[in-house]
Amino acid sequence: MEILRTNLLSPIVLAFALGLFTKLVKSELSLPKDLYGSLSIYLLLALGLKGGVELSESTLQAIAFPALATIALGCITPISAYLAMRKLGKFDAVNAAGLAAHYGSVSAVTFIAANQFVTSLGNTAEGFMPTLVTLLESPGILIALAIGALKRDRVLVASGALGAKSLGAVFHEIFTSRSMMLLVGGLFIGFLAGAKAYEPVKPFFETGFKGALVLFLLEMGIVAGARLNDLRRVGGWLISLGILLPILHGTLLHSSVCDKINFITLL
Repeated sequence: MEILRTNLLSPIVLAFALGLFTKLVKSELSLPKDLYGSLSIYLLLALGLKGGVELSESTLQAIAFPALATIALGCITPISAYLAMRKLGKFDAVNAAGLAAHYGSVSAVTFIAANQFVTSLGNTAEGFMPTLVTLLESPGILIALAIGALKRDRVLVASGALGAKSLGAVFHEIFTSRSMMLLVGGLFIGFLAGAKAYEPVKPFFETGFKGALVLFLLEMGIVAGARLNDLRRVGGWLISLGILLPILHGTLLHSSVCDKINFITLL
């Protein structure tokens, strides 16, 4: 109960609640679009950099199986979420793919909460955990965006609004997206630079990380509050699947990955 209270009353979660509240009371509070974009760039690059540095410090033997299992599950997660949204939730293809991308995308907030949970139990998470977060994030976003882009383009081509687009062009659009460039690019930078070269910029990317998350979640709360009418329209299925899918994915990960990384089942 104490762990639950600590997590729910953390500044990160309360910032989201504040953003939601501002919309409920019709406040004019909002973050500048440029600031929101800058925060997302910072968080994605920081996550990739830290993962790459930790990867450079790990042995192949220690990380090989967890990495392969994580990538496999990163592929399963958006596909299962997409099918659930389409078949059970009855969402259209584009919205189902968008929701699947959210399930495929790892929440940095949840990752931090999971890490703190493990620490509170007297355990220490492996140093390569941020690497696995990046590996879990990349295929999750890639597959969901690919499904959405292909479905979107098929509809536009059928309606005559868009000429036929090659599969290569679609995947180029996905691979060069901001999220993929920052996450994967940050991973390679961190891996090639190593811990010593990362040290001068480490305070910027790690000390301010949670503070940036607070602002980011404030904006997320504002956005969520503005879409409450949509939740009322499809709330039943969305809430039900929102509870069941993480349990399913967490169970799969728990049974597939060694005990050393079981805390990621909380993601």
